[in-house]
Amino acid sequence: MKTLFTGVLFMLSIYSFAQKLTISGNVQDTIAKEPLKNAIVMVVKLMDSTLVDFTRTNEQGLFKLKPVPIDTYQVIISHPKFADQGYFIFGDKKNLEYDFGKIILQPKNISLDEVTIFAFRDPIYYKGDTLIYTADSFKVKANATVEDLLKKLPGLKVDKDGKITSQGKAVDKVLVDGDEFFGSDPTVATKNLNASSIESVQVYEKKSDDAVNSTTGEETQKILNLKLKDAAKKGYFGKMSGASDFQKFYEGETLANYFKKKLKVSVFGLASNTPRSSFGWGDMFKYGLNNEMNMGQNDNGDNFYYGNSNQNQGIPQTIKAGAYYSNKISKKTKINFNYSYNSNQLNAKTTNHSQYFLTDTSYSSSNATQSVQRNEAHNVNFLIDQNIDSLTDISINSKIKFLSDGSSSLNETDFIRSDNIKTRNTSISNSSKGNGYDISNNIKLLRKFKKKDRLLTLSYNNAFSNNESVGYLKTDNSFYRDTISNINSINQKKTNVNNSQNQFIGVSFMEPLTKKIKMEMSYDYMYYKSTQDKKSINNIGGDYIQLDSNLTNNFINTKQINRAGLKFIYEIKKLRFIAGAKARNVFVNNNNIFKNRHIDQNFNNILPFSSLRYKFTDNKSMDVSYKTNSTNPSIAQLQPVPDNTNPNFISIGNPNLLPTFTNEFDLNFNSWKPISGKYTWFGASYMITNNDFSNKTSYDGIGRSVSQTINVNGNQSGSFFFGTSIPFFSKKLEVQPNANGSVSNNKTIINNLENKTLDLRTNIGMELRLNLENITAGVTGFTEYNKSSSTLNTNSIKPYSAQGLTGNVSVKLPKKIILESDAAYTINGQRSAGYNINYFVWNASVNKTFFKKESLIVGLYAYDMLNQNINVNRSITSNIISDTKTNIISRYFLLKATFKFNSNKEKEEDEFD
Repeated sequence: MKTLFTGVLFMLSIYSFAQKLTISGNVQDTIAKEPLKNAIVMVVKLMDSTLVDFTRTNEQGLFKLKPVPIDTYQVIISHPKFADQGYFIFGDKKNLEYDFGKIILQPKNISLDEVTIFAFRDPIYYKGDTLIYTADSFKVKANATVEDLLKKLPGLKVDKDGKITSQGKAVDKVLVDGDEFFGSDPTVATKNLNASSIESVQVYEKKSDDAVNSTTGEETQKILNLKLKDAAKKGYFGKMSGASDFQKFYEGETLANYFKKKLKVSVFGLASNTPRSSFGWGDMFKYGLNNEMNMGQNDNGDNFYYGNSNQNQGIPQTIKAGAYYSNKISKKTKINFNYSYNSNQLNAKTTNHSQYFLTDTSYSSSNATQSVQRNEAHNVNFLIDQNIDSLTDISINSKIKFLSDGSSSLNETDFIRSDNIKTRNTSISNSSKGNGYDISNNIKLLRKFKKKDRLLTLSYNNAFSNNESVGYLKTDNSFYRDTISNINSINQKKTNVNNSQNQFIGVSFMEPLTKKIKMEMSYDYMYYKSTQDKKSINNIGGDYIQLDSNLTNNFINTKQINRAGLKFIYEIKKLRFIAGAKARNVFVNNNNIFKNRHIDQNFNNILPFSSLRYKFTDNKSMDVSYKTNSTNPSIAQLQPVPDNTNPNFISIGNPNLLPTFTNEFDLNFNSWKPISGKYTWFGASYMITNNDFSNKTSYDGIGRSVSQTINVNGNQSGSFFFGTSIPFFSKKLEVQPNANGSVSNNKTIINNLENKTLDLRTNIGMELRLNLENITAGVTGFTEYNKSSSTLNTNSIKPYSAQGLTGNVSVKLPKKIILESDAAYTINGQRSAGYNINYFVWNASVNKTFFKKESLIVGLYAYDMLNQNINVNRSITSNIISDTKTNIISRYFLLKATFKFNSNKEKEEDEFD
């Protein structure tokens, strides 16, 4: 690798010192008839609008730019007191010297017969609080998607599931021209829209319109908005593609868009059984998959759901379809409607080895699980924006989702003593079917006033959900050693009915106190009611007739929240400072109907927040923020009935739980240097939580555990990230070193003893990108080291590491042929026996385009040619270290054809070639 890198640098050095153009001239003042000093002379490459070099004229008005490679350029001479003057240079090996001689700049107020305006935009810049990437400034391959473009943007990362992070923070929503594209699934836009249709990528934060994301005192969402070019908003564009190996695997998709002024119509369809369409985080469903979903609750008292880290695992099968309609039907009315359908199936085989560390002993378990998950959903969204008058706007948004799901799993687990002797085996079979719906409505009224920045906001939200599921649990146990323990087999039918309703009323008023200071006052009232009715029925004589009272309960959780807020905003050209607080009262009533018990709770707390943004320049800024977070327990955490879905790991709710309180500090810095193209970003965060949700777990002599959620104080976590992009040789080579790390210290109770778990994670990486006329290539390497320790048992200190090297290359050949290849080598070390797996995944493709507009692309794709692909993961929780392997699709080949169509006369990728 070192030899290869040295060779690349050597070839680039030779290339950079090859024949180049020299540009010089003498700028004169047309009024004073004398040399004009300090005029700016810029050289811009026409192909990609890249600023190649610039200089200023000296005392004699003379300038001479650094030699530049042979190409087509525009030379612009600019001075504040005079009109700009521009020249075009068409580079040629026969003429390497361009001396413009005497250049006379005309006064700005002179009458001109013809005016040509040239505007140069930085590749990365800030406009207010919005970070903007100029799309054409970043070269991507022909026929690239938006996801390919995002991967080229410094500071943005796109993982294998399509989830996007910006400067280390997750992007909550992807918009296209300010609107949701096919609902809330961001991958539909990023994986299917063409990069050539994007004018700019905008990243900013906005106040959340969705209470589900309102987890802090100052509620914001990170938004990524794709601004389309004007040409992409006229006429139509789209693509159709199909791929198959004519035996087992297939992919097919259709995307069509039609634009006419304010009218936008789009349709979308996808069917696949390859990893391209595997489950993303937005596709996880919240009903009936208790083993696959986690649930929390925000400070307003409503639920939010998130998936485990097993996405993109197993063998998927997916169908997606959608329709989108948006139109401004009058000067004052805009409507938006979209429908989407999702059908997913995932077949997975997983093996797991877990180590359990107790005070005076340890043991392990080996597990093999086979599972099938099926989910189906229909989503309908409707939005109307109405301009009542010049000062008043109202927005009404309704969403409806119908869901159904089914799952089945077979779990075989062996328990092993520390002397490697197997003690027992359990077999657990789970199956369930469920269906439900979600309905939400949001009404917002904005009232402006003649006084600038005075604003009144009224909001009303409601949400209703229902879920009903029926499942079956069957278990068997075998003992391999002498024991007096006895575990009865289980054969139970389980029914679960969940209902919830949420109501929210809010009002806020913004008042400018001075030109620089604004004040915002707010008041919110929230009402939440959740019901969970769980029944477990034992099988007697072949029929499910005996109610198990120990595993049955009907529980109602009601919350009422009153919250008042006050915020001050100080803003000048380079600085924006926000400080405020929200005081709230939370009244909670937990009603255990089955056991006729009531618990009332009343909490008061203050949620302060502040943030400061300082803009050193338009391309350099720093953000510092402090915010607080208070999370209420979910009904699943409160429900005081055991969950024996896995009898080896029983969990039980705790109706006495208190809300958490978190203090969070964040620092972010971004710097872009337009001339050199260097981009640097770094950030850090620290959180400390009191009354944090943790677990109190007790273990018996044969490895079973019973866990209950409790409150603990002093849980802490911190993280940092750093990255920089440094271009060399006129940006033909980019070097991007990066690093990130995290540390956490969490408390749990194990067998009535306090256990503190310290988890340290570090990652250092380096990326090289080569961008030549017909060749693009990249190499990325990383090394990570992780260490965890538990105070309960010193033997739990188990550091582990991983290293990886990835590479990709794309070569344009004659006859419109493109060769592409990428490979990744991963090394896993210091894991459990059988999990220290090193694997090399190599993919390659050859494509040929046809027709004048290159609208037809036919290619042969080979995935995992060495047949080594596998998923290996380690997780550490309290006193447990788990290593997991999951089957994923390995070697396969596809013949693929893609047809792109549009109403433009030019091929779509011209602007990126």
